[in-house]
Amino acid sequence: MSRLFILTILSFILCQCTSKDQPTDTITTEQHTDSLANTPDTTTIKTENIATDSTNFTAAFNHFLAAVQASDAETINDFIHPDYGLWIIEQPGAVPKMSLVENINNFKREFQGRSFFTIKDEVKTCNLQQETWPTFDCADMNYDAGQSGYSKDGCFVSGPEKFQKSGYWNYADLPLAQVKRIQTTLPRVQKSVLHTATSFEFHFGYIDNRWNLLFAKLIYPCSA
Repeated sequence: MSRLFILTILSFILCQCTSKDQPTDTITTEQHTDSLANTPDTTTIKTENIATDSTNFTAAFNHFLAAVQASDAETINDFIHPDYGLWIIEQPGAVPKMSLVENINNFKREFQGRSFFTIKDEVKTCNLQQETWPTFDCADMNYDAGQSGYSKDGCFVSGPEKFQKSGYWNYADLPLAQVKRIQTTLPRVQKSVLHTATSFEFHFGYIDNRWNLLFAKLIYPCSA
């Protein structure tokens, strides 16, 4: 009886140890799985940062400006994304006019049917300054006196928020399908350039690993 009693006690102790160890292992495994699930994919993050860091907007814009000065249609067409196109905004009268351009050779400016490249006579230089756009007042504008109307003159690159909220497309008498297309393109704009001497604007987006010109506003202020 003594030996049987001892064997019974040992069996009971062994069962208790096994039942306690099993849930502990399960919890540890689940916690490890959750920890892995909540850990950011550092490989993806690093890849995105490298792509962003390698993007040189100033170099891309200078390349664009050089193409304008050289009337290089092939290079300008390279800046036009095949899916989004280029929207050129003008204001021949009281309301703006927006033209969707896929080939720059086919675009004619509203005034006298001039080519896009005639802007090179007005935008001869544009040394980018990374800062908020200056304010504008029609009362301060006097082209004969060399006064642009802006609180500061130069060529400024900033974020796209002001242009994205401008709403030109809502007054350009466009079909609804084109307005929706513009609204799809607007979130793609990342850099907006203002040339104060003319008040022209150029809006770029980084798509498919390159900078694309998505909108160009060729409007003379206070003219309507």
